Amino acid sequence: MRAENFIYFSTVSGFFISIIFGILKGFDAFNFLWFVFIITSIFYIISLGSVAFFIKYSSISKFILLNKHEIEEIADSQIKELEKKENVIYENYEFIKQFEEEELKIIKNKNV
Repeated sequence: MRAENFIYFSTVSGFFISIIFGILKGFDAFNFLWFVFIITSIFYIISLGSVAFFIKYSSISKFILLNKHEIEEIADSQIKELEKKENVIYENYEFIKQFEEEELKIIKNKNV
């Protein structure tokens, strides 16, 4: 499970747990909202601490193996693809610009 997903899951769990206990406790509206906010915040802080300690004390290299050469090749190929798309866009822009200039000349000739 990704760290973000764990944080989201525990925060939502804290929210629903606080709603259940808030209903059982029988608070009025303001105290109910305050109780839900506090308990949800506590769950959020606990989940952040848990994820931080997990990341700090677990070796990430056991879970993630990165091949630098492969990543660089992928990045280079994506950069080349972006350059090709930029060239196509620039050519289209030049074509549209030329077409608009020709239209303006035609309109000026008709108005004169």
